[in-house]
Amino acid sequence: MPIARLSLPEQNGRQVFETVATFAIIIAILYVGAGILVPLVLAVLLAFALTPLVDFFGRRLHLPDIVAVILSVLIAALALGAFAYLVGTQLMHLAQDFPKYQQTVTAKLQTLQGQLGKDGFIGRALGTLQSLATQFKGGAGATVTPGEQQPIPVTIANDVGSPLGIVGGLLGSVLGPLATAAIVTVFLIFLLLGRGDLKDRFLRLASRGGYSATTMAISDASTRVGRYLLLQFAVNLVYGTLFGIGLTLIGVPGAVLWGTMIVLFRYIPFVGALIIAVIPFLLAFAVDPGWSMLAMTVGLYLVLDLTTANAIEPRLYGASTGVSPIALLLAAMFWATLWGPIGLILSTPMTVCLVVLGRYMPQFQVFETLLGSEPVLEPAERFYQRLLKGDTEEAIEIADDIVEADGKDALYDDMMLPALRLATSELSDSPEGLAQRRQLATSIEGVIDEYGEIQQVEGSPVLLVGGRTEIDECAARIVSQRLAGRGIASRVLPPMAVRQESIGRIDLDGVSVVCLFNLGADVRTQTRYVARRLRRLQPGVTIIACNLGETLTGETAETTEMLRVDQVAADFEKAIAEIESSLDTDTPAEGDETAPVPFEGAGRGDDALGHALEQIADALGVPLATINLLDDERHQDDADAFRLTQKITSTGEPLVIQVQSATDGLDANPYLLSNGVELYAGVPLTLANGETVGTLTIMDYDKHEFGEADLERLKAYAGELVERFGNTAVTPVAPVPPPGRTPVLQETAANLSSKA
Repeated sequence: MPIARLSLPEQNGRQVFETVATFAIIIAILYVGAGILVPLVLAVLLAFALTPLVDFFGRRLHLPDIVAVILSVLIAALALGAFAYLVGTQLMHLAQDFPKYQQTVTAKLQTLQGQLGKDGFIGRALGTLQSLATQFKGGAGATVTPGEQQPIPVTIANDVGSPLGIVGGLLGSVLGPLATAAIVTVFLIFLLLGRGDLKDRFLRLASRGGYSATTMAISDASTRVGRYLLLQFAVNLVYGTLFGIGLTLIGVPGAVLWGTMIVLFRYIPFVGALIIAVIPFLLAFAVDPGWSMLAMTVGLYLVLDLTTANAIEPRLYGASTGVSPIALLLAAMFWATLWGPIGLILSTPMTVCLVVLGRYMPQFQVFETLLGSEPVLEPAERFYQRLLKGDTEEAIEIADDIVEADGKDALYDDMMLPALRLATSELSDSPEGLAQRRQLATSIEGVIDEYGEIQQVEGSPVLLVGGRTEIDECAARIVSQRLAGRGIASRVLPPMAVRQESIGRIDLDGVSVVCLFNLGADVRTQTRYVARRLRRLQPGVTIIACNLGETLTGETAETTEMLRVDQVAADFEKAIAEIESSLDTDTPAEGDETAPVPFEGAGRGDDALGHALEQIADALGVPLATINLLDDERHQDDADAFRLTQKITSTGEPLVIQVQSATDGLDANPYLLSNGVELYAGVPLTLANGETVGTLTIMDYDKHEFGEADLERLKAYAGELVERFGNTAVTPVAPVPPPGRTPVLQETAANLSSKA
């Protein structure tokens, strides 16, 4: 045993060492190989940007691939050359005008010096400026005001004025960038020419046989990076244009230059625009004798930058990058440290690629967790964590969001039940676990009370009992609240009530249904014991085992016989349905043995309701109109479709999903995606007694414009169906068409019945 205890830490330590060593080796390779890797990464980035242009020339204009590539590279080179020429000419003009601003700057500094004192920062700055002015005018012959700091004499100790030295220095400063540009161009051309083959080779190398995930990763990365580059260029171009126009109107020299430069520097995250904006600030200070030009320049920058950074970019970029802001900042610092200014520009695209790799490849999942913008915790996990912490207020906020989006049933089934299951699996019977269980139980009771009080009704026919822990009692309280919403009184007992020493004292007078809640992994022994003792106390009682922690296998009859209970439920909805069924709350219609079933058959057969649905589909121009009922087990089996029905019935509001344009995440519903549904529209079917039993739903597999007028027609048809097939037996009365519309369901019920 001691050896086993020591081996695990040693193994973990070895894994940590290997991880750190691998990370250090990768950083060393990136730093040492910057001369090769930087041009290559630049070429890859430009290839992402130029691929759409190459495809346009090749597919639309039918040019040969090599011609399309060369033409695209030439266009990019000409654009960069024009940009460099514009920047160079503007800099030359600005340098010629610089001496004109000396007098204004000196006067302003002298004014500030008089106000703030001669020995402070302003005094030293003024002395430095005057020294520089003296050197510009020719140095020794210029006069310097007494008391001012004298210029420091500079002696050239090493004369490199020989022609060979000048030529060598010039070539060294020029050939370096030219060589880098040439390498990038060559890489770019070969990448574009061999993009198909390189993609196949990368797919083969990275997939290891898993072509589907790797193909999605490559496609996702290409889409995200390409979309990000396109959007950022558009944002930067508009930003630079507005900045240049604003500077021109204000009167700042070189407005075109600064508007052009800010387009380029905004590729540097967070600080790029500010680096360039500082120069117009200084020029506005130097040109204008007053302070209005500086104030307007600073105001222009603040308005543009704050609006762009806080209102425009978050909406435009959104999920295009999938990288969190803090990750972008850290990535910018990391790549700038390794590769300098080029690393700043390349940091965002490379970080996007790492996040996409983490999304589709498990071995890189750490990148998505650390750098991605998507929440790393599911809503139920976040809800559970807040409950553990005792933060009831924030847990209620999370619950409110779920209720507002999907209804109260989703809160119970998709948030509370998973949270209780997590608590059961994590919190043991240790002192620490017991304290956390009590904290969670207190917090979840606060959330339950927020959505309706639980009233302990003595003598109620329903008794709900927590099986073993406080968590089981919380599940019982949730069901009690939901039963109260349906008008069924209940009473909740804690787990202590069914312990061996106290179970004989349970008051079962008037109780006809007992529901025992358990979320543990194996509760068969306890369930059999409790069921046997309860039957001795109340022989005719119906016992329901609500086992929420595991899915019981086998037939229901075998399971109930094994547990010695009458019914078994695996979720809240099933438990409530079994309780209602046991209480026999349905009242037969007068004169009939059984009440008519609303929407019997759900229109799936060749009957009157089926023909009515066909007519609705034809009238709205869709291939399918259907009725989805909450109590239809066939519909419940398709959980993704049933979730949409639950959303409509719980909120009582229509739901229209245009899959191509949906933005609230409903377009990602697996039911819609797997069936190729492009249009989904559903409205609730509410009976005369106020009960919503299901939905009238239409679907189309092609793009379909569905406006407000179409939605009103669908609501009207739902009302007709409720009147004819929902509340009473089918009567041969022609339906009333929507106001201002031609009747659609022309045939009477009698005619439809004759067809059937």
